[in-house]
Amino acid sequence: MTLNSKRKQIAEKVKEKLTLTCPAERLEALARQSAFVQRASSKMTGQDFLALMTTEMLEDPAVSLGGLCDILRQLNPQAVMTPQALHQRLNTSHAVAYMQEVLQLVLRAQLAPAYAQFPTGLLASFSRVFLEDSTQCRLHEKLADTFKGSGGSASTSTVKIDVIYELRHHQLQELIVTDGKAADQGHAAAILSHLRAGDLVIRDLGYFSLDALCQIVTKQAWFLSRLSNSVAVYPSAEETVPALALVEHLQRHAGQRPVVELAVYLGQPRLPCRLLAYRLPQEVVEQRQRNAYETARKKGRTPTKGYLNWLQFGWYITNVRAAIWAAEVVATVYRIRWQIELLFKQWKSLLHLHVLRGTRPERIKCLLYGRLITITMLMRVCSYAAWYATAVLRRELSLHKLIVWLKRKGRFAHAIHDGTVEPLYHELQRDMATLLCKQKRKRKTSQQLLEESGHCRESCAQAETTLADQAA
Repeated sequence: MTLNSKRKQIAEKVKEKLTLTCPAERLEALARQSAFVQRASSKMTGQDFLALMTTEMLEDPAVSLGGLCDILRQLNPQAVMTPQALHQRLNTSHAVAYMQEVLQLVLRAQLAPAYAQFPTGLLASFSRVFLEDSTQCRLHEKLADTFKGSGGSASTSTVKIDVIYELRHHQLQELIVTDGKAADQGHAAAILSHLRAGDLVIRDLGYFSLDALCQIVTKQAWFLSRLSNSVAVYPSAEETVPALALVEHLQRHAGQRPVVELAVYLGQPRLPCRLLAYRLPQEVVEQRQRNAYETARKKGRTPTKGYLNWLQFGWYITNVRAAIWAAEVVATVYRIRWQIELLFKQWKSLLHLHVLRGTRPERIKCLLYGRLITITMLMRVCSYAAWYATAVLRRELSLHKLIVWLKRKGRFAHAIHDGTVEPLYHELQRDMATLLCKQKRKRKTSQQLLEESGHCRESCAQAETTLADQAA
């Protein structure tokens, strides 16, 4: 199959999935099933309500109920409602149940791979690459009973969104919505049901769980994580061998080597893995230690000397063999975890994920599910655009530029509401090279760093500097 015919085939599949994800008859069936629409004479259809909660809020996420009624009349001239009537329909458990059902429908459609991206660099050895992270959105304090916050200096009411994201194909694998008090570690096992042999999981310390890591290995998958300083590390699997004092061990045996690798066993399961310790520049160490003092001060504590010494190194663990990843490249591979953090920033700045106005739990849930439905559908367009940029243009897609482009002139909203997906894709292909790809730059991209292992030591220091800046 030629590249041109493959491009057409993939484009058709994506357009078909996007068009058929929420057909009107399916939406109306879900609306009746959830009891959101109970009478045949109902002014507002399930499709109308979904449009109000998703694409029609792209430009103005804080639109008033009166504004939504105005939009509704434009969408459906037969649906004339007052703000009070819309308020009553919005703040019901039936509306929440309907939006939940639509989100499940959209996510199920998203799970099937929409395209096959050509693998490059050090990720070519893995079938899929999963990133997992979470973000929080502040809510009105009156919602604290439903969405509890952490309290203290944080908000008394927050909602947490845990995202499992497949990087190679730009797909949202799962979205988990909880209150702000739920710990990331409680979701450590959620990713297991998605894994197949040959997959790679990259997560931060918040999800660190030895039991989850053991199950990842059992599934013949791979992991890359930072190491928690509270985990016992052993030089062998023998029960009688004492745990290593890692910092002292490196100071005695590693000299001033910038990267040290040890074959170790973690915790009581004695999980075998590679441990990579990267010696950090002094300015990075000092910044990390300042952050540690500040964090401890807020909790009424003082950081221990052992922990301050621990911060002299960047600690990583992985079960990926050295034949696939040399010790020097592991920190660079870990940098791609930041892609999901950048994704969160784009969701908030461009798609207004965090703009959730109201004091009724039902309204907040409808708005949140609407945002997530919009994001999921948008990511399907992004998946095709990323493939097209890489495979056809040999360029790197700018997700930021693409989302702005889709929002401009109501392109995405019109395509979904009117069913005019075909013209949208023609426009997308026309503007891809000139408007939607990243400009060439002197600084190496993460992908280039993955392919050029000679830059890995420098990138590790850069990675830790960025982490220190974010913590500050």
